[in-house]
Amino acid sequence: MSLRVALVALAAIASSIHAQDEASRAPCSQLSALSTNDTKFFPADLALSCLRSVPLAREDDLVQLSGLRTFLEFQSDLDYLADPTVGRIYPGIDLLAGLDELTSMLEDDTYENEYDFQMDVFKLFSAAYDGHLSYIPDIVDVFAFGRLQSEDLDDEGIADYFSLISINGQDVVAWLNSYASQNGRSQDPDANYNQVFVNIPKVAYQAAETDYFAVSRFYQGDDTVLTFANESTLDVMTRAQLLSNKTLEGLTDGASFFDRFCSNNLTEMILAQANATGTAPLQTATNVTRVPYESISTEGVAPPHPAYPSPIAISSDKSVAGYLSETNSDLAILSVPSFSTTSPVEFENVVRQLLATASETKRTKLVIDLRGNGGGTIFLAYDLFRQLFPTEVPYGAGNYRASELHNFTGRVASENIDALGAAYPELVKSGVDGVVLNSFNYREPLTVDNEQFTSWEEFFGPQETDRGSFTSLNRFNLTDISATTIPILGYADGNTTQPRTFAPEDIVLLHDGTCASTCAIFSELMSSQMSISSIAAGGRPQKAPMQAVGGVKGSQVQGMFILSTIVSAVLAAAPPIEQLAFISTFGTSILTATNKALSRASFGGTLLVKASVNFRNDIRRGDVDKTPLQYVYQAADCRFFYTATMYVDQAAVWDKAYDATWGSMQCVEGSTSHPSSVAGGGNITAGPPETARNFFGGNASIVLGDDLGTIWRNGSLEGGRGSGSGNASNSSGNGSTEGNSDGKQDDKSGSNVLAVPLVLTSSLTISIILLFV
Repeated sequence: MSLRVALVALAAIASSIHAQDEASRAPCSQLSALSTNDTKFFPADLALSCLRSVPLAREDDLVQLSGLRTFLEFQSDLDYLADPTVGRIYPGIDLLAGLDELTSMLEDDTYENEYDFQMDVFKLFSAAYDGHLSYIPDIVDVFAFGRLQSEDLDDEGIADYFSLISINGQDVVAWLNSYASQNGRSQDPDANYNQVFVNIPKVAYQAAETDYFAVSRFYQGDDTVLTFANESTLDVMTRAQLLSNKTLEGLTDGASFFDRFCSNNLTEMILAQANATGTAPLQTATNVTRVPYESISTEGVAPPHPAYPSPIAISSDKSVAGYLSETNSDLAILSVPSFSTTSPVEFENVVRQLLATASETKRTKLVIDLRGNGGGTIFLAYDLFRQLFPTEVPYGAGNYRASELHNFTGRVASENIDALGAAYPELVKSGVDGVVLNSFNYREPLTVDNEQFTSWEEFFGPQETDRGSFTSLNRFNLTDISATTIPILGYADGNTTQPRTFAPEDIVLLHDGTCASTCAIFSELMSSQMSISSIAAGGRPQKAPMQAVGGVKGSQVQGMFILSTIVSAVLAAAPPIEQLAFISTFGTSILTATNKALSRASFGGTLLVKASVNFRNDIRRGDVDKTPLQYVYQAADCRFFYTATMYVDQAAVWDKAYDATWGSMQCVEGSTSHPSSVAGGGNITAGPPETARNFFGGNASIVLGDDLGTIWRNGSLEGGRGSGSGNASNSSGNGSTEGNSDGKQDDKSGSNVLAVPLVLTSSLTISIILLFV
């Protein structure tokens, strides 16, 4: 072998070794090396580096954006979001303009990797602060970034730390509000603030301590520095938690990461999930039958959580429970942390048993505890309302956005419903809450007067407003739904009834702002139809009103997968002339684009993929402007702050709600008699007070509204697009000093745990020191 040949060979070997060495040092390869023995936690900065090494799929991403644009045509309040009414607190967001911006940035080669692009997609949807509007890209759902409790921080060590005075060198309230605005998805800042902390009712229901402070989709830096009043500090590490059920083992680089986590076959994944979990329509459990309105034993059963007393009745999934107060002999409590249940009939039975037992034991006051309730099965709200008021007809009217695609799909579906039913019986008979085709077949919904629609044109309209085009107001056909999906008291089986247990003035709704979706539907029925007052707990530490319902107030979520299935099924069942009309109007690539958007969404959940829209607006009875309730501010009638005792004893929360309603009636100063509240007259146009917009510096670090493109172009998100460090500057709102002083000065109604000096002595989470996974 010549010297030249030998040198070439040695160079090739060296190059190969160098390449292998480089590959072994690649961040995804390093993660692979750490992924042994089912490891779930990894260095946060290494996980971020791996994510940012994933190559950009530019052409496919452009198709994905086109598909998302199609789905947004079904977003019920799309036009309101772009130009909100006075009732919205957070800035508006033009979602279609945002998609245009993302498209331009892709075409201009602004992005260097797939993760930063998909994070911007995620943040665009999140900027709507709509719990029903969601799109979580696959790459965003591989890791969550969590703060981990230090190994040397035991219960005795916690007692050495006094009240918290700063986080990462910033005022506590300013930092928390900033963090809440980044991670919260409620439409009210007080609700997002509350969700930074552990929610005991939600913990009792889910049996898992989850909160935004502990876990975020945004990179949090490598640690968080907590500083206490005694000048001690605590560094809390951040780790990336693997969420996917796929392993990291075998990864070599960003390209292999993309192949494993971002190249899913939509059909295969849906079938796999259906086989694993079942996707049959919601059915009432065959082994559960309705119980009569009769009292039960008051001895009590096992509590759902150590902070709760023993309930007299509780569902097996802990979604509802009934209690009799030991301190107020005339008080009963119905705790409803969720309307999502494995057995609707069992849920309804618990309600009925609590009401009957309350009547038998002479309980004359009722606290309905809805804290932590993010929604669930729509028609459980209607049944609960009917059980409380058996002779009242629930209103619940709403409308849909009258888009061209909705019009075509509904018109063709209505004209070909028999063919559609024959070809796709599972579509016609199943779906979310049994109302999949409610908006696409005029025979399903009822008019605002509870009459049948006579044609698609009568249903669809459209009805023009200053904010766009909408369908006619319509109501659910509760008789049909009660017969086929969820039994509702007095419907379908008209002979079933029960007495009214409590008068409206003897009921109060207890909220923490997180109430959303089905919970919002129930609260609206109670407040607008029956004038039942509400109390809000917690929120930002200021003397001001707070909304009871701070989550999404839309009346129906619809999965993007379901919408795609409906459009595809309708098109397939349509006559050839209608198929040609569809292609002529919407193009041949619309289904390809929507499938691409679905295939890039994270899989899981009841909607099959984590991609959905707020499909239906809820409209208050008598509102001539037909303003979606998402844009109507409604303050609670009273507000109080949590105390440490209330975290370890939920009965103390109920006692406070009782006292604030029927006892001393002491509430946070300035929180009562707002004109939008029930007691204040329920003015639908009142709008939020200026204090509602007090973010204490919390608006600076999340992409919102009209600042969308400017922030991205200027690169003002430190650490690169999509990272979100969680260390927002105190640059907007009225400043943190006001928020802190207001929270500290109110002695009558308790104190927010983090707004006052507090020595932590309990292992139960009562401060963010313990809010770590």
